[in-house]
Amino acid sequence: MDQQAAIDYVLSLAREQGEPDVDLIVERSEQLSLRVLNGQVEKIDQATALGLGIRVVHQGRTGIASTERLEATALEKAFRSARENALLNDPTEVMLPQAAPDLPDPQDLELLNPAIERLTVDELGAFGLEVEATARQADARVTAVPYLAVSRSSSAYRIVSTHGVDYQQRQNNVGAYCQALLEDGERRKSGGHMWAGRAWDPAQSTLIGNTAVRKAADLLTAGPVSGGQVPVVLDEYCAPQLLGLYLGCFSAEAAQKGQSRLQGRLGELIADESLDLSTEPHRVGAGSSRYMDAEGIPTRPVPLIAKGRFEEFMYHIESARRDGRESNGHAGRSYSGGIVTSGHNIVMPTGAHSLDALVGLPETCLLVTELEGAAGCNPLSGDISIGVQGFWIENGQRKQAVDSVTIAGNFFEVLKAIRARGNTYQPNLSRMFIPAVLVDGLTVSS
Repeated sequence: MDQQAAIDYVLSLAREQGEPDVDLIVERSEQLSLRVLNGQVEKIDQATALGLGIRVVHQGRTGIASTERLEATALEKAFRSARENALLNDPTEVMLPQAAPDLPDPQDLELLNPAIERLTVDELGAFGLEVEATARQADARVTAVPYLAVSRSSSAYRIVSTHGVDYQQRQNNVGAYCQALLEDGERRKSGGHMWAGRAWDPAQSTLIGNTAVRKAADLLTAGPVSGGQVPVVLDEYCAPQLLGLYLGCFSAEAAQKGQSRLQGRLGELIADESLDLSTEPHRVGAGSSRYMDAEGIPTRPVPLIAKGRFEEFMYHIESARRDGRESNGHAGRSYSGGIVTSGHNIVMPTGAHSLDALVGLPETCLLVTELEGAAGCNPLSGDISIGVQGFWIENGQRKQAVDSVTIAGNFFEVLKAIRARGNTYQPNLSRMFIPAVLVDGLTVSS
């Protein structure tokens, strides 16, 4: 049966079984991706996924189940499993909401570009081949382009409940990643660059190839630097990556489980007084924009930090009721899983400085342009220990590329030590809108 028939069937099962508190989510995703190697399209993959998840709240107990087959037998089995799971679970604080009136049209968020849906294998392949050709021609020291992928993807989800909730939206994007390998004598270094967006732009092929090669070329001249506590600038790509590792501390659910150092600190000064941080789910074209969360609660902008003070946790229905609050629309859910806290789009306002001006503020600093894994980062304690690549800066000038350098500190101290911010966000499609930041006092070691 089609999606609408499957939804109607589940709602009829709820009525027949006397279950007034049921919601469901239907998700569908499609991806077309290809690999380019040595002047040829080496591999083409096309995948489609479809699933329906059911949540039953039975006498205060919550059960979930899912199926990837939209047929009566499978839907009945999933509904029965969700109901049985509810009977086995402890009571929760979940009460399903009534349908919200007058929600805006999800199309206003501009998440779907029909032109992307029409991109063919030939067009994606030609784009990938142009990226590879650009990379190989960019520098005589290029010996290989070991990884180059181009893809387009789309997704759709719909949330429906026995309380009249019915919300759906679609979104898509296109992107590519190129890795280039350079050799100079005994030295071998690779560099990579990713592009992702909601607009098809064939001219990006030149930028992707050239940028991947430039990053590898910079590393061929990298050397050690003296350690110690020095100012560090995280560029507009690295700042959202690093700070994003720790934003789970703003989840009320995490605080209730003793997994956030912000527990009991509402209203306290936790950051530099110039710093604001918020969730903005209505940002046009952004990666996690939506007018309704995964439980049927209308979303709204929520200030997490305002002028340095901790303002509000992110709540879904259950975590909000535990604190005697109302959900502020931060529930996330996949068809095969339960409710989690979702931050939607995280936004830190831009500052007044270009990246060049930002690195010129201190006499010396380390400019970080690449992160190398996060094994040493602990989201619970806030501890940061991560390998980075970048440049040693003196009087605003790049004096030396650096590689195999570690920066260390603590996320909660970083919030207090952000001294200035860049004036732009990274251009790729993202849910993290954090500009470059100048941080005082991180420990740098080679």
